[in-house]
Amino acid sequence: MYKKLLAILGLTLFSSAVLAQEENPFLGTWDIDMERSNFGSASVPGNISRSYADLGDGHYMFLVVTTNEDGTVGATSASYDYSGEHFPMASLDALPTPQISYRRINETTVEYTVYLDGEVQQIGARFISPNYQQLSIAIQFPNSTQEDQILIFNKRS
Repeated sequence: MYKKLLAILGLTLFSSAVLAQEENPFLGTWDIDMERSNFGSASVPGNISRSYADLGDGHYMFLVVTTNEDGTVGATSASYDYSGEHFPMASLDALPTPQISYRRINETTVEYTVYLDGEVQQIGARFISPNYQQLSIAIQFPNSTQEDQILIFNKRS
């Protein structure tokens, strides 16, 4: 009897996790695919991981951790929703606080803009592959000479 109850509970929890994933396939942790990514004119880091979490009520958060070739670690995080409102970004750097806004295009595509002192610093789009195992991010730097980037991330198991 207990085995049957545990099996039903496990199936229910698994189904809930699958539904949450289908509602927002960006959730989870993603690791950079160094060989397939193009960093443009930016220096190539040693590693990057990105995590996205659901905070409830249509709010999410991200955490990006970068390890540079010299071993130094950088991190950026923000809470956000898909309303287009601006949200402050937190960073380990002691730089002025940028803001980010997100807009969901469809189930597998999100656009974002990063602002600093009201000026657009970065425009990007995140795309999830049909099997939800690859995250691609296309990044442009409209007010800079920095070259565009295309970063490819694989879903962490």
